Amino acid sequence: MGMLGSPKLRKAIAAATAAQGLLSLLFPKRMAKLGSRLLLGMSYENTRELEPRDWYVDSTRASGLGMLVGGLFGYILADRAGDSAAAAAVEEAEEEEADGDDEDDDGPVMVDIDE
Repeated sequence: MGMLGSPKLRKAIAAATAAQGLLSLLFPKRMAKLGSRLLLGMSYENTRELEPRDWYVDSTRASGLGMLVGGLFGYILADRAGDSAAAAAVEEAEEEEADGDDEDDDGPVMVDIDE
């Protein structure tokens, strides 16, 4: 199973997405300005003086809501996947234990060849 197949890693990514979504939902103007500084700061000067337009602040808030919902949903799915994986591991161990009991029995086998 790959690295992203790990329920713990998927839960961490989903939680980080939900946290960023919550911040974008509660503080959309600050998050929009931070995004501008991060994206444009390497190429342009005075990025701190940029002011996001109202529609951009609104879209940041809307995307924050989507990220929050998606992150929470992803966390729930990863948690259930972890529970399912743990249950499957327990079931597999029980099956191996049950099969192991039969393999230890090397007693005689009766075969009726008259039929």
